[in-house]
Amino acid sequence: MKRIVDTSFHFFIVILGLFFLSGVGSLLAYDTQLVLTVGYYFNQLYQSLTEIMDPASITIYLGDNERYYSLPEVFFSTYGYSFTILISSFFLAIIFSVLSSYFVMLLPRRLYRFSLKLLNVMDALPEVFIVVSFQIFIIWLFKKSGILLFNLYALQDERTYFLPIICLSVLPVVFLIKQFLFQLKEEESKPYVEFSYAKGFRKSYTVWFHLFRNVWIHFFLHLKPIFLLMLSNLFVIEILFKMNGFMMVLFRASTTSGAAFFLGMLMIFVPFFIVFQTGSYVLNKWLKGGASHV
Repeated sequence: MKRIVDTSFHFFIVILGLFFLSGVGSLLAYDTQLVLTVGYYFNQLYQSLTEIMDPASITIYLGDNERYYSLPEVFFSTYGYSFTILISSFFLAIIFSVLSSYFVMLLPRRLYRFSLKLLNVMDALPEVFIVVSFQIFIIWLFKKSGILLFNLYALQDERTYFLPIICLSVLPVVFLIKQFLFQLKEEESKPYVEFSYAKGFRKSYTVWFHLFRNVWIHFFLHLKPIFLLMLSNLFVIEILFKMNGFMMVLFRASTTSGAAFFLGMLMIFVPFFIVFQTGSYVLNKWLKGGASHV
């Protein structure tokens, strides 16, 4: 019961914070000097509250042909596109990082250390550099061979998927591999690993069936920062690939409609809040109380 109350309170506080954040653009004004317009800020919040009661009446100015677009039309036409890329990148990052961590653990010590140095170099690369590098490579290959492997930009009604998914998953892969390797090395020093070797099990078996089983709790603890990292990088991806995605629409709504911005933030927060809380509950039951701090 206490967990339900705490979760509900946390949910309410975040929703309230998002609502107050939606009108922060009207809190500051400049008239020979920067001033706080508190009265106008609360007036905008009240206006946003009345607009939220009828979402279909909300319009967003996107700057395309100087037109205003209906909120439901714009949000639902871009939400699926952007979050298909986000979720696909997330699962690609998990699969690739798990397999990579497994094979790195089996490498000789010298190659293992080289892999760590390579990961540190990749971790220092900014998202923009990664995206531009992919784009330059595709253009170079096209000029040399005449073969265009993938669309570089989403033009008009066309949508590009493959390259945005790959680029968005690179940094989470590096982050996850480093975390997996760190936790696997911590687990490798525990007595049950020596017992497994003493029973004649190979390192490949022990790492896959014993070590990985005990690091999944740490993986779940890092899901939230990974999600926030990918969400912020999704905005960069949409700019660089000229995608008319949800994050771009949300950015434009933040300067034109507080109500639209608030509803857009809810469409991001609520589904993933439910997913994280459900995952925490399942993990808590699976570990029989061992994840009560999640």
